[in-house]
Amino acid sequence: MLTIGHIPSICKSFFRSHRKDFSKNGWSHFWGLVIAMAMATEHTIERLNALLRDHTHRTNDGEFLWRSDWDESWVICEIALDTLKKLHRKGEPIYFILDDTQTLKRAKKMEAVGRIHHHATGKYGMGHTILKACLYYRGVTIPWGSWLYVKKEHSGKLKLPFIKLTELAANAIEQANLPERVKVTVLFDAFYLCPNVVNAVRARGWDYIGVAKSNRWFHRNSQSHQLRKYAPNVLRRSGEWKKIKGLKSQKEYRIAERIGYLNKLGEVKVVFSRRRGDHQPIALITNDLSRPARKVVADYLRRWSIELLIKDEKQHLGLGAYRVLRYRAVVRHLHLVDAAYACLTHVGLKAQRAQGQKKTKRVLQLSPISQLKADLQRAVWNETVKNIAKVSHERKVLRRLEKLLAA
Repeated sequence: MLTIGHIPSICKSFFRSHRKDFSKNGWSHFWGLVIAMAMATEHTIERLNALLRDHTHRTNDGEFLWRSDWDESWVICEIALDTLKKLHRKGEPIYFILDDTQTLKRAKKMEAVGRIHHHATGKYGMGHTILKACLYYRGVTIPWGSWLYVKKEHSGKLKLPFIKLTELAANAIEQANLPERVKVTVLFDAFYLCPNVVNAVRARGWDYIGVAKSNRWFHRNSQSHQLRKYAPNVLRRSGEWKKIKGLKSQKEYRIAERIGYLNKLGEVKVVFSRRRGDHQPIALITNDLSRPARKVVADYLRRWSIELLIKDEKQHLGLGAYRVLRYRAVVRHLHLVDAAYACLTHVGLKAQRAQGQKKTKRVLQLSPISQLKADLQRAVWNETVKNIAKVSHERKVLRRLEKLLAA
């Protein structure tokens, strides 16, 4: 089994600027767990610890998640800002994207576990609800933060203030220390189109684009229209077909726009959109009244990047694989997963530059996470072989073994 004894050369620049945020012992736990998560196929503490050579016992990793002194939210935001600096290109907008996900847990003693409606299965069960935030910049998805939603019945036991999920999202927007003088657009689904989130966006001077539920009322020219009935009529009368590019492919959408008012949200632009082949239109709401309808649809399609982020983190990085009891340990596990994703993004960006791709390219296209994991594993393997070759006299045997394993 391939093990990790030091920070791989390809990742040294990724970790270098964050050493100051940890104690000596905490630092070895942090980079070790992040690299292990980025390489592992199973993501429990026991399995991650087995990948770390000359590492302490797995119980110390558990203590690191629960009791060590470091600010996980600060570290992840600093990692995201470092990635933004590397990708910086003048005039490019930043998309701040919000969404939530659920993880089912069978552990009865795990803190903050409660009854949830699991969206993926459509059934009720015991588990956690997690709020996720990421940035989308020049085609690259950058994790920004993860927050564990604590129900009211659990907040008292944990000595935490009860905060609604929409309030958590509003706090994430208010506290986001993104660069000034950069155009930021917040993207979210229908659940977060509410006064809490919208007011937080306006206070920052940012724009937002969200989906409105079909039962909401839209007021225009002293008339009120329910979006469920109004959208098909508007598209039929004044809609136009436009080709719009999403994250990967280009498709046709019939779009039309109107300016009016929504209750508790004030004056907004509504862009009605229906993809060719679909039957039901959607209503996109934005506070940027001057943004063209076509651009509103194109920008909102970037929201799909957070769905892909959550999928990749669950399938390849163990987002829901934690088996720790403490609330703080769960939160830190979620942030370590974000750090592992950012580390693999770093590996992908370095690979692109090594291939001679221009830094000024407007939209970047990174390899899938599964491929980036394989690239990191290969880099660690090559370094391990070189280190053994330095201290071994059987170089011919090592080279032959390397060729056989590569084959």
